[in-house]
Amino acid sequence: MTAKSWLRVLLAGAAVLTLAGCSKADRAVMFAPGCPEGPAARPTQRELPPGTAWAWQAPYNAPAGSFTAGPVPGLTDVVSIADSGHTTVAVRADGTVWSYGTNVSGSLGRGSQERVYEAEPSQVTGIGGPAHAVYSSGPTFYVVLRDGTVTAWGSDRFLVKGGKREGYDGVTVPERVSRAENVVAMGPGLLNAFALRSDGRILGWGINLTDVLGDRDGTRIGTIPDVEGVVDVSSAGGAVVALKADGKVCAWGSNVHGLLGVAPTGGQSARPLQVEGLKNIEQVVGGSDVAYALDRDGTVRAWGRGAGGALGDGDTTDHVSANPTRVTGLPKIRRISATGLTGYAIDTEGGLWAWGSGIPLSQGTARPVRIPLPAPALDVSGHHAILLPK
Repeated sequence: MTAKSWLRVLLAGAAVLTLAGCSKADRAVMFAPGCPEGPAARPTQRELPPGTAWAWQAPYNAPAGSFTAGPVPGLTDVVSIADSGHTTVAVRADGTVWSYGTNVSGSLGRGSQERVYEAEPSQVTGIGGPAHAVYSSGPTFYVVLRDGTVTAWGSDRFLVKGGKREGYDGVTVPERVSRAENVVAMGPGLLNAFALRSDGRILGWGINLTDVLGDRDGTRIGTIPDVEGVVDVSSAGGAVVALKADGKVCAWGSNVHGLLGVAPTGGQSARPLQVEGLKNIEQVVGGSDVAYALDRDGTVRAWGRGAGGALGDGDTTDHVSANPTRVTGLPKIRRISATGLTGYAIDTEGGLWAWGSGIPLSQGTARPVRIPLPAPALDVSGHHAILLPK
């Protein structure tokens, strides 16, 4: 037998041994369809009409009597908002950035780590240029500027520094994220961050426990391999979901909660996989190990972890689904959002719907309910909505 023949035998044997040591879930992920090639994408920064910020629940740890549900003082002409639970940051149409709430390791962006509560918004200075949109991963905030760069601050110094390990204290004033350029949108998670570039590629940085940064050991900011033509991206906890220009959805990372759309659930993949059962999708969002997709017909589908009713399927137990299933009881929807184990949907008339835990009901709900608001909603984050001005 030649040397090449012996090599083939050894490689074949190694493959058999590897598969023999894998679980059914590992094998299912290994042989699942990869993310297909599709048309090139040139996503742009999404423009939203300005509106008024409206809050229906107090920030965590707010002093008793310091909060009244209703319009947030001074936050008019708002085009983007991010609510971490403790702190809320908003971008106004003039490109300025404002924050209020509880300061968690610098989350207000005021230059202090003192845990104080500010009941009224103040401007965050040092942004570096006109802002376009704001995103949060817990008490860490990212502002995408109109020029495509990213400025960040907050409790996680590691993420603000683009995955560079420089101590653990928070960053109390805005700082530019190095190498984040040509960014049109973001989908950060609690342990990592993801930014969509104008060329349809995704930047990622942070902790890579579930291969969400691809098959690499580093934590620094870099391009996610094997996924192109993307028009929307969001972290869903242990996995990432990305919308392609052809309306298909790909995911990678952990499949413990079925976020890769593969059954049986379990295992993980650095290789982006196509989530079966999703087509003609226009938007994807992720919560705490749960994901949602909105299609062109205005239908919302959910998959992943269903604890607290997050799947909108009537079941509040901690169950999982790898099959994207329609969230029933909703009218035609034009925009979706997610916070933790809560799903949000805005219908074509501006009505705001929610399901899961954390909504303004004592125990949450496993079916969509309408949240009463005084005007049509334009967007939503946490316990805040942007409302169409009267």
